[in-house]
Amino acid sequence: PNKSLLLAVFAACVGGTFQYGYNISIINGPTKYVQNFINHTWMERYQTSISENGLTLLWSTIVSIFTLGGLIGASIGGTLSVRLGRKGTMLTNNIFSLTAALLMGLSSTAGSFELLIVGRLLCGINAGVALCVEPMYLGEIAPTALRGAMGMGTSIFLTVGIFSGQVMGLQEILG
Repeated sequence: PNKSLLLAVFAACVGGTFQYGYNISIINGPTKYVQNFINHTWMERYQTSISENGLTLLWSTIVSIFTLGGLIGASIGGTLSVRLGRKGTMLTNNIFSLTAALLMGLSSTAGSFELLIVGRLLCGINAGVALCVEPMYLGEIAPTALRGAMGMGTSIFLTVGIFSGQVMGLQEILG
């Protein structure tokens, strides 16, 4: 395979299934920090501690909203790929990922755990679209003899994303 084909596969997989794998595995590591952030934000707003049930509900929402986003993304992935083409859909799909990163990155500054929820939803949409469109795109750009090998990029980068998320979630790595 030529360098431009490998670069296209790499870019598609890093922007797609790597993101999915990373986002499903990274959420466990910062549990205490996010829960402390929710507690602190709640205290700042309402001058009282959040109940244990309330904290559990908000944490569960932050974790599980990613899956709802994935469902939405998978539902719109096919339509987007017909309207925008595979490559156009994957490029447009980056908007979800970049917006999610911006919202989650600003959540602490804004004092808003709701931004984490919206960010995780957008990450899920990105993942759902990517899981639908990326394999089609890789199959279309790969020469017939390399189609199977190029298609493995989806699985490989999903696994690398999961591994990366777990490593980054280790207390010894990021504290």
